[in-house]
Amino acid sequence: MRTPAHGTGAAVTVVLPHYDCADYLGTAAASVLAQDRTDLRLIVVDDCSPDDNWTAALRPLAGDPRLTVLRTSENVGHLRIKNKVLERVDTTYVAFQDADDISLPGRLRHQLALLERDKADLVGCAYEVIDAAGRGTGRRRMPRNGNLWMRLGRSTVVLHPSSVVRREVLQRLGGFDGTVRLGADTDFHLRAARLYRLRSVRRVLYRYRIWPQSLTQAPETGFGSAARLSYTRAMNTRERQRREARTREELLPLLVAPPNDIDFRLEPVAVGG
Repeated sequence: MRTPAHGTGAAVTVVLPHYDCADYLGTAAASVLAQDRTDLRLIVVDDCSPDDNWTAALRPLAGDPRLTVLRTSENVGHLRIKNKVLERVDTTYVAFQDADDISLPGRLRHQLALLERDKADLVGCAYEVIDAAGRGTGRRRMPRNGNLWMRLGRSTVVLHPSSVVRREVLQRLGGFDGTVRLGADTDFHLRAARLYRLRSVRRVLYRYRIWPQSLTQAPETGFGSAARLSYTRAMNTRERQRREARTREELLPLLVAPPNDIDFRLEPVAVGG
């Protein structure tokens, strides 16, 4: 597959990391490429999966010039992957997609319209929760005005993989905490809300899969796990430091994420056959 080219006229780059997710990967990638905004790029990054079975899931999409497929030189987690990919992105907007989820038709069109019309900086959407088999188990609307709800004490105002953000926001804030494998999406939203407008489309535009092997459900990484609780405590400590900053000069350095602490490569992968 080709690497992302400059000057292709794309408005948004969609970043889709995955690890050993062959069962759902093809559907996730196809749902992005089927969006009715054609001015997009999709970068799929394999996080050094144990085998190459996942490539078959992307084979039907291999002829699409908007698709780039990469592999990490070692397993590093989705947050470090996103930081690394952002170094080569030059589109105005960056969108995210999980490998086990589905973007519904019109997702990017509605989110980009809100970004452009309301001068928002990060936009999420309402979503449907599905199980391992794709059956719907409920729907959730996120707050239209995320900044307001954060001021009222709520920390989760956007479902990260359903979001679209201005690239300049990611650049200014240093992307995601590059020292961890989980939890730093909420940290990014807390930092972004200090300077930027967080909004959500009220329409359901995303299908979010909750199943036993997902990052938020697995015993080692899920909600309530020791790793996630430890990161949440550290994140809350940093947020208190930001609240205590008395001047903008004191605050701004506290909004920049630690860079990746692992040096790794992104290597192109051919999935056509």
